[in-house]
Amino acid sequence: MTLRFKVRSFVNITSFIFALLILPSATQAQIPLDGNTGRSSQARASTPLTPEMLGMPRTQIAFGDRMLRLFNGRGAVSIRDKSLTGLQTLQFPPIDIRDYRFFLAFKETKSNVLIQDVVPDVYDYMVETGKGQHPLGLNFSPGAPLVMLLQQAYWEPNAFFRTGTFDKQFGDRWISFGISTNTSVAADTDEIYMSVEIENREAEPLVFTASPDQRAPELALSFPNVPGKPAGPVTHPDAFTLASDQIRITVVSDLAAQGKDGWRWEIPGHSRSKAYFGIIVQPTSSPAPSVTATDLPQRMERADQAMRSRLQWAGETLPQVSTGDPAFDDLYRRCILSVLESRWERENFVTKPFYAVGTWLSSVAWDTSYASETLSILDPAGLRETFLTYVRKGLLNTSYVPWNGKTTDYWYAQSPFAEMRILQDYLNQTGDTEFLNYSVDGASVFEWTKRMGRELEKRYGRPDGLLDFGAGSEKMLEIRTDGYQHVVAATNGMAVAYFRQVAQWCRERNDPEAAQFETWAKTLQDSMNQKLWDEKNGWFVNLYPDGGKHLVLSYHQFDLLDAGILSEKQSAAMISHIKEGEFLGPLGVYSISLADRVHWDIEDVDWGGGGQYTGEPLRLAESMYRLGHADLAWDILNRCTKWTEHFPYIPQEIFADYFRSPEVEMPLEIAAGSGVQAVIFGTFGLRPHVDGSLGVSPAYQQQLGQARLTGYKFRDHSYDVVLGPWDYEVFRDGKLATRTNYGKSIEFAPGGALKN
Repeated sequence: MTLRFKVRSFVNITSFIFALLILPSATQAQIPLDGNTGRSSQARASTPLTPEMLGMPRTQIAFGDRMLRLFNGRGAVSIRDKSLTGLQTLQFPPIDIRDYRFFLAFKETKSNVLIQDVVPDVYDYMVETGKGQHPLGLNFSPGAPLVMLLQQAYWEPNAFFRTGTFDKQFGDRWISFGISTNTSVAADTDEIYMSVEIENREAEPLVFTASPDQRAPELALSFPNVPGKPAGPVTHPDAFTLASDQIRITVVSDLAAQGKDGWRWEIPGHSRSKAYFGIIVQPTSSPAPSVTATDLPQRMERADQAMRSRLQWAGETLPQVSTGDPAFDDLYRRCILSVLESRWERENFVTKPFYAVGTWLSSVAWDTSYASETLSILDPAGLRETFLTYVRKGLLNTSYVPWNGKTTDYWYAQSPFAEMRILQDYLNQTGDTEFLNYSVDGASVFEWTKRMGRELEKRYGRPDGLLDFGAGSEKMLEIRTDGYQHVVAATNGMAVAYFRQVAQWCRERNDPEAAQFETWAKTLQDSMNQKLWDEKNGWFVNLYPDGGKHLVLSYHQFDLLDAGILSEKQSAAMISHIKEGEFLGPLGVYSISLADRVHWDIEDVDWGGGGQYTGEPLRLAESMYRLGHADLAWDILNRCTKWTEHFPYIPQEIFADYFRSPEVEMPLEIAAGSGVQAVIFGTFGLRPHVDGSLGVSPAYQQQLGQARLTGYKFRDHSYDVVLGPWDYEVFRDGKLATRTNYGKSIEFAPGGALKN
């Protein structure tokens, strides 16, 4: 009898899997168990960027579960590992609840059997205390909860697919079912959706009471840098609601029959049934929703279409890239996704859209500057408004602009130079030089750049022209060793470039301050060469007020390579450090050279040693392409392509020699946009200029095979670049403009005419 059941069950499961594979859309599809988990039919993949292209099995992803989130531009929720329905960490500002937990439980009414989804809770308790039920003893240890068992999980942008099973005998009766779930977040309201499909493997109907389990130690509205009002106690007013006097979270369903403990759900024998659930996140001042919502399938479909529209917009606005190297193409796509995952569109944010640093809901010029070339193509208006927000909030006073616009006086010395880079990238791509005359808070953008330059000199200038930013490495890099303080070569070098750009704009306007800014630039550069350049080590040192010099081999200094301030000898000496045993690691670039045993720190990943702030090696690759070191650029970029083996989107930092991103930092970083830039402006060699001219100087690697970039839009024209083994072709508006050998750059004049 048992054997007969198992054969019957296998046939049913096989039919179930086949049926799931042929479902037409991501919101309808559930997880097959054949390795193509969660993928929709290929008919949905006709646009340049789709969720299916970016999907990844959960077992492949190196993030902890709290770091793996679902996001649709408006709000986010994290998944809960080892579960079929578990979720955690709501983020719908001002509702931001890290310790929120959710799962669904099913009570089989005939046998009075409660089937839960608490495996992760049991695991956590055992790991943290060494007590309680052993998680692998669930479903058979006396007194242990009965639980559904996860079999497979798959992530896509704003979709998480899971399959599992329950198979137990109670006396002479079997309860055996397969379960498949899909979770997503709404794009137009503060809601989370979950479809749950159950296959009853037995002939006897299953009658469940489906009930939500919600928990949170506190439910308080949260506004950055604003004193919060303590919330009242968390209560369960009914089986569907978790609430305080500030926040209400209601679970709704399209199941019509409900009781005091949940919804009645009957699954006939040898059949499947699907139900939908929604988590509605609200301030308590909003009207409470009905717990029955028959339109949940349509809401979930809208959420799916919204995500597809976001991806399609980005994929069609940015150039499309196709090569013979799948990892290269995947890095390009996931870097685009990382920028999109940082883009918030909420009415209550200080700007709409709001480009967050990543999963932390602040906008930071330093991070944005790593993606500003990308944003200047994708969303120039949004980048323009982001820059103006930095001006309004205080260019020399604050570096973090939280979502509500309430800033503090935390400031990075890098901020002025990051803001200048954002401005330059916007001008180069758009040609909107009139923006320099735009008035904000009583002064033009151009005047603000002058004010910032004057203030830098006033606050930090020394008689020899060097800028001393004072004690405290947190102003520079936030590293845990000293030596990177006071007169730091990297920020001083960027100040030279800053002063020169302002001087140029002054000359174009016959502004008499041009001479002053040029003098500051020259004096500063001369002092850097005389007092900071270390010929023996081929590196700039940092200078302390007592005359002490500190050699810190930080890759931060590589930002000077394309700043136009180094001699050929200095540039060559610094680039010589980009090698194995110093900066190069198997998975990118170490933030502190392995040769620097004074400052190298394995755990301080982004700037302190053991790994990289992920924007930096991608920016470095672009710089190497621009400077003519194509092989080294490719070497760096090729190491970074390995990230996509285990990260669905790009985190703030990655260790340079093994796959892990620290859970104390951000699993998402807008600076990944620098990977898009390394491909467009590095590998494919597009060089836009503010006057409307465009250079093209690509670099080929055999690994790329036949490589193609199409649809780069610049000043009313569209450009394609096709790379072959021996030469390359450039198309303008779909027509071949020229074919030439590598090493010879192509130049288009303002207006698009070919110059050579």
